[in-house]
Amino acid sequence: MKKLVLAALAIASVTGSSAFAANEMYVLGGVGMDSGDVGGQFTLGSQIAQSNWYVESTLFITSVDDKDSYVDYSNNETVQRKQEFDTLTLSLTPVYKHSFSENFAILGKFGAFYSHSDTKLVYSSSKGNEVHKGSHGNFGLTYGIGAEYKSSKPLFGNSKLLTRVGFDGYEIGSESSWYTKDSVWGVQAGFTF
Repeated sequence: MKKLVLAALAIASVTGSSAFAANEMYVLGGVGMDSGDVGGQFTLGSQIAQSNWYVESTLFITSVDDKDSYVDYSNNETVQRKQEFDTLTLSLTPVYKHSFSENFAILGKFGAFYSHSDTKLVYSSSKGNEVHKGSHGNFGLTYGIGAEYKSSKPLFGNSKLLTRVGFDGYEIGSESSWYTKDSVWGVQAGFTF
């Protein structure tokens, strides 16, 4: 978890350092879905030297609680199983945006990510509870594509409405396992400043 906090601080300093120039910055929040799990997706980005290039960081958070049961025939009893896992995935990517007009743009990005998962598995039977806990961190490469709409008129001050539909993939360079997010489809809305 300490690595995730340090990564978040580093990303904030990188994206925030260009805020003092006349570059566009944006913040987005919304939902992302991977393999049937829905989580929160938050993005902070900043334009680089008033070009088509940006640097952005995306945080994807999921929390899953799953319950089921099975019959243990050797002891002739039903065992309840409860699984909880929480995952934070933080990425840092350069982004290229191609604008078709003042309002519409498509984007592509490629960068790095860090994912941290905490798991808890509880087996309950007449003999009591058996608890298994685990934690795992993983670095890897990420890529993404998306489409954006930006309003023509400001919502307040100079801030404009910004919406995005996108896909982020996390399978390159990561371990292929159930606790690592492979891909996320997201819908986000926010504003520029």
